[in-house]
Amino acid sequence: MKKQLLIIPLLFILFIIPFVSAEEPHDFHADIPICGVYFTGVNCPHCEKAAPTIEEVLNNTPNLVLIKYEVQQNSQNMPYLNTYSTTYGTRPGFPMIIFNKDVIIRGDIPIIEGLEDAVNSMESNPCPLEDGSSVYYDELDCSTLPGLPEILIGQNKTQAGSNATCETPAKELTFATILGLAAVDAINPCAIAVLVFVLVAILTHDPTKKYKVLLAGLAFVGAIFVMYFVYGIIIVKLFQFSFIFNMTFWVTKALGVLAIILGLLGIRDFINYRPGRVGTEMPLLLRPKVKKIIEGVRSPKGAFVIGLLVTIFLLPCTIGPYFIAGGLLSALEFVKTLPWLALYNFIFVVPMIVITFIVFGGIASVEKVSGWKEKNIRLLHLIAGIIMLLIGIYLVLNGWVV
Repeated sequence: MKKQLLIIPLLFILFIIPFVSAEEPHDFHADIPICGVYFTGVNCPHCEKAAPTIEEVLNNTPNLVLIKYEVQQNSQNMPYLNTYSTTYGTRPGFPMIIFNKDVIIRGDIPIIEGLEDAVNSMESNPCPLEDGSSVYYDELDCSTLPGLPEILIGQNKTQAGSNATCETPAKELTFATILGLAAVDAINPCAIAVLVFVLVAILTHDPTKKYKVLLAGLAFVGAIFVMYFVYGIIIVKLFQFSFIFNMTFWVTKALGVLAIILGLLGIRDFINYRPGRVGTEMPLLLRPKVKKIIEGVRSPKGAFVIGLLVTIFLLPCTIGPYFIAGGLLSALEFVKTLPWLALYNFIFVVPMIVITFIVFGGIASVEKVSGWKEKNIRLLHLIAGIIMLLIGIYLVLNGWVV
């Protein structure tokens, strides 16, 4: 009996003491959140490297709160990166997490290697504000936060301050902006004029075979779509390269100014029209060269090849709206820009497709289509100018998200 009683203390020593002597886990103080401000960008390769670590630390730290500012897609947030950097005594850059003036983690490697230790070293931390003051998250009125923040909270959201309600509405690319820019290109007189040249060349060569008009017209339009899609990818990539230097905010404003200038040029052509002005029409010196190239079209295959070449001559009068659209789309992840580019270029070629079917169906001759274009050319410039002007003003004042 005594031996059996001696076993009880022994079991206690073997099974209980190891748990007592084990390292005590970090006390998260779930009712007192750790809060920081996190700057990142959607097209930033260093941000992509740091993101998994940030997500892991968030999931492992129920009371961690990060006020996230994405500064590339949401260009309105860029000024706050500069403000926070000045206030807390660091250089602007992202990815960066600011907890206070003493704890600032900047760059992918420091975040990957040091974020978890930095969080574990803090029992609590109020949210740092752009003016240098701070407030605990459960006392934070999120409507007072500047810009377009997103609140990232650990897995157990209620433990990170249930009294604070920070709802961030989703920000999407403005459909009307892209639609408007594409519409401006779609009603551009020079694109319609080049298609008319192609249809005339086909009919002149063989006026009895109307089906060739349809096939050649669609082949030409298809070539325009393909090449402009390629141009769009190039434009997007060029702008995304500029984002490496944290220029998103100013690029967006510059695109707005460019749109205003193009809009004013369009309105000018309504008031005082002169053919061949750069920025709104194909320059006069290029027109004979384009016409000579197109006169050699004899088949749908030839129309496709000529279409690929002629896009170079169309760029001076159509690149403006597309350049602006590409700049706006470049703030998205590259893969997500492709459907937008396809939509833009589909809208761009719709009038050319309609004209092709009108001529093929005998609803109107090529001459009547050309005459309608010449008769209404000033009105087309006015419509395009007004759309561009409104888009430009919107971009300068509000950026490109809703």
